[in-house]
Amino acid sequence: MADTTSRLDAIKEGIRKLANLAGSEQAEAARQLAAKLNADLDGVAADVAAQPPVPPLPEKGPAITPLHGEIRCPVCTLRAFTYQKGTMRESADSDTGFEAFYHCLSCGHEAWQEAE
Repeated sequence: MADTTSRLDAIKEGIRKLANLAGSEQAEAARQLAAKLNADLDGVAADVAAQPPVPPLPEKGPAITPLHGEIRCPVCTLRAFTYQKGTMRESADSDTGFEAFYHCLSCGHEAWQEAE
């Protein structure tokens, strides 16, 4: 939240400087637009502050051993269905709670498989 607040404050400062750059014939319109934009930013900041915090991602999924690094491809049945490093994600549909992305080095088939 602190990062968002500082970024919004910097935007407000930029709006203020931009309004001051307007010529005398447009100064009032620039001031009104700056006030409206600042109010909009305050609304965004309030919305962000009201949102529940995002739950942290798990630090790491289950370890995939070399045995599971390469399995038989469901399409071409060659033992070339290879785990793509860094593609672990949570899955509500799997027994382990995680799945990994595999790519077949032979036929090019790609799919998510339950991590074991």
